[in-house]
Amino acid sequence: MQTLKYQNTQLKSLTGLRFLAALAVFIAHVPGSWPEYDFGKAPIGAAGVSFFFVLSGFILAYVYVPRLKASAPNGFPLKEFYLRRVARVWPLHLMTLLIALFAVLGWQIFQKQDHFLLKSVTNVFLLQAWIPNHKWGYFLNGPAWSLSVEAFFYAVFPWFLIGWPKRFVFKYLSVLLFTVLLVLLIGVYGPAWQSRGIQFDALIRNLPPMRCFEFASGIACGIFFLSRSQRSEHSRAFDTVVELFSVSLIVLFFYSSNWLGLYRHDQPPGISAGFNYWYRFSGAAPVFVILIFIFARSQGWGAWLLSSRLFVYLGEISYSFYMVHMSVLLIVTRHDRIEGSWVTPLQIVCCLGLSIAASSLLYHLVEVPFRKAIVARFDKKTLAPFVKTLVHALANEISVKKIVIISVLFFACWGGIQQTRFNLHSSKLADAIVAASSSEFKDVQFGGDAVLRGVRVTREENNGLQIEAVWKLNSDRREIRFLYLLSVENKILKRGSANQVVFSNLEPRETVIDRVKIERDDLKGVEKIAIGFFEKGRGFAEVNKGPRNARRQQLYIWSKGSQ
Repeated sequence: MQTLKYQNTQLKSLTGLRFLAALAVFIAHVPGSWPEYDFGKAPIGAAGVSFFFVLSGFILAYVYVPRLKASAPNGFPLKEFYLRRVARVWPLHLMTLLIALFAVLGWQIFQKQDHFLLKSVTNVFLLQAWIPNHKWGYFLNGPAWSLSVEAFFYAVFPWFLIGWPKRFVFKYLSVLLFTVLLVLLIGVYGPAWQSRGIQFDALIRNLPPMRCFEFASGIACGIFFLSRSQRSEHSRAFDTVVELFSVSLIVLFFYSSNWLGLYRHDQPPGISAGFNYWYRFSGAAPVFVILIFIFARSQGWGAWLLSSRLFVYLGEISYSFYMVHMSVLLIVTRHDRIEGSWVTPLQIVCCLGLSIAASSLLYHLVEVPFRKAIVARFDKKTLAPFVKTLVHALANEISVKKIVIISVLFFACWGGIQQTRFNLHSSKLADAIVAASSSEFKDVQFGGDAVLRGVRVTREENNGLQIEAVWKLNSDRREIRFLYLLSVENKILKRGSANQVVFSNLEPRETVIDRVKIERDDLKGVEKIAIGFFEKGRGFAEVNKGPRNARRQQLYIWSKGSQ
């Protein structure tokens, strides 16, 4: 079996861009900065995933279109293509599932999940994205849902090349038309399906056919790139200006989309909301096509930086980084019992370092050795090459230098996390907060989600607020604990931290102290602060007592006149 190589250049700048896309997803998943749940913020996490989908189509076209032209009589190498896709994706996917199962969720909690065996099967075989429900799609290792979409892309990729090049434009336009019709269909019938456990946004975000436009756009970009000279003949200064233009175009796209209100979440499910969601998750594909095409051809300073040894290495481990970063964040958050506003620059850097260290280990110990061994096994059709190649690959990937660098990075970052750790699980602190709480904030029931045992609100030296709450969690709780900062007319001025990580990953009946700090500038015009629980598909939890809003779905835990 021939070894696949890029034709004239390894497109190292695109490898560096892969890490930046993975970094965008990491930032979106940092506790306390969840752009998916904040109005008026660019969806950087969704943008990172969309970039991966476009880049996937580009690279596959870049690699296989020339091979198809060179071996036209023999047709598309299906066996080799699917073998390499499995070897590339599956070993690391299975390993990160095990990490999420035993290090994050835990075996005891895993067994208590509804349909845990069936959910596990769909995850192992990358079918979870076909089930439009987040509890299925994000089960165990949440980022793996995008692999389910990629698996669909791999299945249909040969179809795009059948009859190439005459029929490709027709197929691309067909995919675009199919996407528009599917959005219309979901917009019309999606709201009615929610009563059956089907989630409106999951249909548009996760359903593989909905994301095929991005993949097809990447294939089109790759074919067009191959039809042109593969490197720019302009000066480095000219190429640098073009690179800056492409980056500015990305920024302008997201800024204008945000300014036009295209990233809002407050639209009721329907056709307009369907296109709003699709635009949010997939609408940036055309500008990503331009970015990829320019950086693939460019020899400017931006491409030079992304082609550096450091960025290329980070790009090579970006798949491992993407697959393990969520587990790292959840492990750190669970270990420290830190609430949604726990993030400080030092903690972000430390979590990033831990994720890079973990992804480096997975890349050298799992991703590369097993990929080589699987290809060798099916190439020679005997077991000996698999074991032999795996042992040799592991030996080549393990070195004293790598072990030392990864260990230093790991312990330095873990030490940084420990230095900023909050001891939020102290029983004495919990009792003190409950004792300081007024009677109206003691033992407040939020539906079946949690019991608020007590609240303490204190002024900070800079005239900001610190809110500490003691919760007793229930088993059937909603995903997000949120804060609303309200005006005197009860209009929402700002959303506080949407605490998803802690509350969705603690055991039932566990007591946890939740601490939120609100800066002075955020309190301008604020008359009340409300707290509540929310989950898409289930709505808001009802509050059983205390100062509540008219719908009894939010508890007022602070008012301006009380301080």
